[in-house]
Amino acid sequence: MVNIPPPLSEFSIYWSVFVQFGIIMTILLVANILRRKVNFLKKSLLPVAVIGGFLGLFIRYLISGNIIEGFELSVEDTPLLTYNVLSAFTYHGIAIGFAALTLKGIDRFNSPIRKKPKAIASGMVIVNSYIIQGVFGILVSVVLSFVFTSIPNYAGFLLPMGFGQGPGQALSVGTVFEGNGFNFGTSFGLTIASIGFVSASIGGIIFLQKLKRQGLLKEASETSMETDHQTIILEGQGQAPLVDAIDKLTIQIAIIGFVYLLAYAFIYFLQQLILSGDPEGSGFLAKNIIPLLYGFNFIIVVFAAMLYKFITQKLLQKNIMRQIYTNDFLLNRIAGFAFDVMMIASIMAIDISIVFEAGFITTLLVLTIGGTLITYFYLQYLTKKVYPDYWQEAFLIFYGTMTGTASTGVALLREKDPFFKTPAANDIVYGSSMAILLGFPLLLFVGLITLGWWAIVTVLVTLSSIFLTYHYFLVRKKI
Repeated sequence: MVNIPPPLSEFSIYWSVFVQFGIIMTILLVANILRRKVNFLKKSLLPVAVIGGFLGLFIRYLISGNIIEGFELSVEDTPLLTYNVLSAFTYHGIAIGFAALTLKGIDRFNSPIRKKPKAIASGMVIVNSYIIQGVFGILVSVVLSFVFTSIPNYAGFLLPMGFGQGPGQALSVGTVFEGNGFNFGTSFGLTIASIGFVSASIGGIIFLQKLKRQGLLKEASETSMETDHQTIILEGQGQAPLVDAIDKLTIQIAIIGFVYLLAYAFIYFLQQLILSGDPEGSGFLAKNIIPLLYGFNFIIVVFAAMLYKFITQKLLQKNIMRQIYTNDFLLNRIAGFAFDVMMIASIMAIDISIVFEAGFITTLLVLTIGGTLITYFYLQYLTKKVYPDYWQEAFLIFYGTMTGTASTGVALLREKDPFFKTPAANDIVYGSSMAILLGFPLLLFVGLITLGWWAIVTVLVTLSSIFLTYHYFLVRKKI
């Protein structure tokens, strides 16, 4: 039997994903123009992807029938920019970005990265910021759940996922919560993450203006940092050439694709292992662990990338592999691209129709305003204790990261320390790695917290205990 391919004009097969991707990229280009030409946006410190996200959200609802009745963006009865498509971009964007960042740093001699003395402390700062946001969020949703029946008592746990972790994690945890009865959990988490970018910008600008009034903020030089020659960046010592039998960028994408496939195979294997003992999928593991495995796919991707790095290091040391195929510069660019796609798609995926629901908007306002203030003042206090020599720079990058993303934190830091002369940028990098180890058990609470009041109390007590323990070690010199 001869397979007859569908006609090239069939939109759903050949064009759908690429057209939608093209629309998102076009919106990103428009947002970049606005960011450069509109003074208000230029001074806002908002990333271009965030501006593009809000612009795309407006466009999406303008033409989806919510504002212009009866008009929907579709081609040949295929709806475009739907929630499912946008959430898929967000979901895979964070995993690809983390894979790219984790693959950095491969060298032939396995040279140990010189650990900064603030690495563990920075990890504790990050984890404690998550915890204080989480405890506050849970307490708020517990109280408001008695007033609004649409708000579950665990909804506030999305505050650290949206603020501290960002849109990708907010989507993942929100999806898990929706599976446990929180009807609009995903949009709730994505909205928190979107407001987090605004909170980061507002808080950062307030702090920078305060420094400027005190004469502590110098005007950033228009001259960019000196960098190595492009050939040194792209063709590092011992690395594969830039152009060979296969393009160097293609190799980076291929390695990321292999790592991602390895992570999916592991998740699928665990899923089948769980279902082998519970074919109907009605047990605790099937209902809670399987959604967590897929929800936190980016963590498994990180471990898969670490495994690839370990094997590659061994092959290089034994001269079985003679060239290093990963390139840190290109991997950084891929990660930046993935995170930009993640941010713009996550904001565009927000369901505006539920924003006007009383319980949604009330809980959202209390969580985000209170979360912003608590994060701002706690980090200001903590950075003075942990980083006394450069606490202002440390506050800017940690506050920006713990309400927006790392790129937001870096944008704030560059206003005070444009050439990264302080260790603040390195602290957030090493601290993020330590935070995975120090805070990994906290992710298990995502599945636990939905099980009832006893789970809420257990999570609150455990989080508070961890918080006090880490806080003691962070300020013990002052005690």
